[in-house]
Amino acid sequence: MERVNETVVREFVFLGFSSLARLQQLLFVIFLLLYLFTLGTNAVIVTTIVLDRALHTPMFFFLAILSCSETCYTFVIVPKMLVDLLAQKKTISFVGCVIQMFFFLFLGCSHSFLLAVMGYDRYVAICNPLRYSVLMGHGVCMGLVAAACACGFTVAQIITSLVFHLPFHSSNQLYHFFCDISPVLKLASYHNHFSQIVIFMLCTLVLAIPLLLILVSYIYIVSAILQFPSTLGIQKASISWIFPDVF
Repeated sequence: MERVNETVVREFVFLGFSSLARLQQLLFVIFLLLYLFTLGTNAVIVTTIVLDRALHTPMFFFLAILSCSETCYTFVIVPKMLVDLLAQKKTISFVGCVIQMFFFLFLGCSHSFLLAVMGYDRYVAICNPLRYSVLMGHGVCMGLVAAACACGFTVAQIITSLVFHLPFHSSNQLYHFFCDISPVLKLASYHNHFSQIVIFMLCTLVLAIPLLLILVSYIYIVSAILQFPSTLGIQKASISWIFPDVF
């Protein structure tokens, strides 16, 4: 009986820009400039919030966390992508691919839940301005950020485990520029339908739950603003949106 070749994949080869060989240097310059602009913008936002005591409010605290999250999120993908644009062999080790996917999912999911937290913060600022300092105290803000990160960590841990528990014995050519879920799954020797369903459900929930929470928050906000009896009330709502501690 003939033995099947089951050489375990030890590295993946990125083919995401293989069709753009002549443009890779130009793409490197463009993406590098965009990346530096993103880093610079986030650095300015975080530095301004840290140095200006008037901005030491929950809204700007969440904005600073969001900027840090975005910086880390791009750091997981963009530097490796920039190196590969100039490299002859665009590879990543199996372990490196696992790590990249985990942090990509962890930071992406956390980012999504942080947006929901910011929506809740605005809801409290508009609908409960007198209790804002109590409902959104420092401990509560830290707890909400920790909860968002915990959700992201849990989802990333489950999905990464489900993906890389599959056997990879055949092709190692990844038609992407980083280790995303779908391209990696296509390289698995066989597919577990239960795992695919779980991954799909988790990805759907990560998108749907924060979106639903944000929509509910803004529905309450709009409803509260419409109930203000005068233009002065609407002006107060606008001020409390930015500086909730004023009222």
